[in-house]
Amino acid sequence: MVMDTEIFSWFKELGMKVDKVTSGGVYFHFTVSPPMGGLPVSVIRTAPESTYYIVAVILDLDQSKFKERPDLVSQIKRELLRLNVEFFFTPDEKAPRSVQIARILFAEGLTKNEALSTVTLIKNSALLILELQK
Repeated sequence: MVMDTEIFSWFKELGMKVDKVTSGGVYFHFTVSPPMGGLPVSVIRTAPESTYYIVAVILDLDQSKFKERPDLVSQIKRELLRLNVEFFFTPDEKAPRSVQIARILFAEGLTKNEALSTVTLIKNSALLILELQK
């Protein structure tokens, strides 16, 4: 099983911006973003006995865009389903203020490529939503 310090160092090795997060009451949490800055993606392990990581991003949504374009929620949902990521809107789909996008990574047999691909997928999913809101 991969160790927390290993997954953290994999992203440091790539020259990514990696920051430990101490708030939120979870066991292990850091964010990863491109070296020159950009959208940070969280990598979280909720408890010491957890055998998985949650790779996630929470994105604030422009509510005025949803009023202008009532079909925007459906369009975003379709795109996220195509990308095969978990997501949910808060407080609800009728008047979304934010969306959380996530994917689970099991620690057993986790590779550098799988970790990087998952972080990239979550980041690109969020960037797609930002584009759709323009």
